Amino acid sequence: MLKQISIKFLIVIIASTFLSAFRSDPNSPVHWMTFEEAVAKAKKEPRPIMIDIYTSWCGPCKLMTKNTFGDKQVADYLNKNFYCVKFDAECFDTVKLDVIVKDTIREKGVIKEIKDKQQTIKFVNAAPKGTPKSAHQFAYSILDGQLSYPSIVFLSANASRLNIIKGYHPTNLFEPIIKYYGTGNYQTKTYDEFSKTFKPEFK
Repeated sequence: MLKQISIKFLIVIIASTFLSAFRSDPNSPVHWMTFEEAVAKAKKEPRPIMIDIYTSWCGPCKLMTKNTFGDKQVADYLNKNFYCVKFDAECFDTVKLDVIVKDTIREKGVIKEIKDKQQTIKFVNAAPKGTPKSAHQFAYSILDGQLSYPSIVFLSANASRLNIIKGYHPTNLFEPIIKYYGTGNYQTKTYDEFSKTFKPEFK
């Protein structure tokens, strides 16, 4: 069962920088992009964002890439309804997020003003470069410290986290999940309510 979770990680993102943490696969039917590109596109043409958090040694991650993301029907649906991001949870690149936070100005202990303030958050892999199986701070943060691979993170068009789906999901199990978020039904129904009337279309 899918479970909605509250936003803890992302505030209001206005810019971001993903360096080579983005591993593009030219042979993949899914149009993977950087998080920066996904956020920018979502501002112009709102769509939910899907992030595949993976590692190079993870067997289920490879199965997910080959069998599920490699499925043309899945890929076509994702390309049409989502902005898709791939992130290596053990890379050594720097991730920067520019966010808007509330800045409280006090005078003699009394709140004088509350205004928006831009703040840059930097995420790195703090382990010495080359350390095997060292988790990147971005992966640790967005997964609330519950590192499990693959983890598929769904965000709304304004980059608020909606849910985390863990583990390998073959096409038949993944179809209702992506259609729940891709159709916007997550805004008005629980996943259980959605699944009761869901009719699979992928073959």
